[in-house]
Amino acid sequence: MQNWRLIRNKAFNGAMNMAIDEAIMIAYKEGKSKPTLRFYTWHPHCLSIGYFQSLEKEVDLEKCRKLNIDCVRRITGGRAVLHQNELTYSIIVGEDNNLMDKSINASYKFISEGIAKGLSIEGVNIDNLSKGERINREKLSAACFNAHASYEITINNKKVVGSAQHRKEGIILQHGSIVLDFNVDDLFEVIKTKTPELKERAKKFTLSKASGIENELGKNVDITSLENSLIKGFEDVFNVSFEEDGISDYEYELANELYEKYISEEYLNKR
Repeated sequence: MQNWRLIRNKAFNGAMNMAIDEAIMIAYKEGKSKPTLRFYTWHPHCLSIGYFQSLEKEVDLEKCRKLNIDCVRRITGGRAVLHQNELTYSIIVGEDNNLMDKSINASYKFISEGIAKGLSIEGVNIDNLSKGERINREKLSAACFNAHASYEITINNKKVVGSAQHRKEGIILQHGSIVLDFNVDDLFEVIKTKTPELKERAKKFTLSKASGIENELGKNVDITSLENSLIKGFEDVFNVSFEEDGISDYEYELANELYEKYISEEYLNKR
C-alpha cells in the first residue's frame, strides 16, 4: 500500500493557491515530496482562467475589482471557474506511479471515482460517471461549468465538480472545484458577453448544466465533514494511506518565488 501526503484545507488567495500547486509539482519532480492530496479554499473569492484563455476577450477585470474578486491564470487548461463557496482539491503524483494510467482520460476517471466514493460516504447521491457530452460551439461560453467533460461529477445531470489536468516532465497535477453553492449571477458579472441578451441566454443555459451540491440537495454541507469523507473515498479507491502533513519549508520557498509570476499582469495577460 502506498503512503501519500495529505494537506488539509487552508485558504489562500488565487495566486498563492496556484503557486503552491506548482511548487509541489516541482518538489515532487526533485524527489523532495511524496504523492500529495491537498485541499484548499480561496480568500478572497477568485476567478481562475484556463492557461489558453484570452483574458481581454473573456474577463471583465473592472467588475472583478468592484466585486473584490481576484483573477488568476491557471497552469491547467479549460475555461473560467469562479471559486466562491467550494472545496478545491489537488493531486500531484508521478506519471510512473502504478495507480495512474498513461491515458489522461483514464487517470481522470480514476480520480473522479475517488471523489464519487467520498461524496457517497458523505451521503451525496451523484449520477453515474459518463463520457461527457458534446455542446454546440454557439452555446459555449468562457465558463467552465456549462459543459460536461468525460467522467465529471454531476447531480441531476448538472455538473458540481469541475477539474483540469496538467502534465509536465512526468508529473501529473489535477485540481478541481467541488462546488457547494453555485452563483451564476456573480459568474456572469465577471465573464464578458457581447450583449445583455446573450448574457441572459448564457446564464439560463449554464443553470441547466451546472449547479452546486447544496443547490441540488437543498441543505447545507459541512465543509470539514465533506473533506473527511473525500479523504476516506480516496483511501478506498486508491488503496493508499494518508499521512497528514503541511506544505514543506522548501515548497513554501518555491511558492513565494512562483507567486510573483502568478500575481504579475504579464502572466495574467499571457493570452
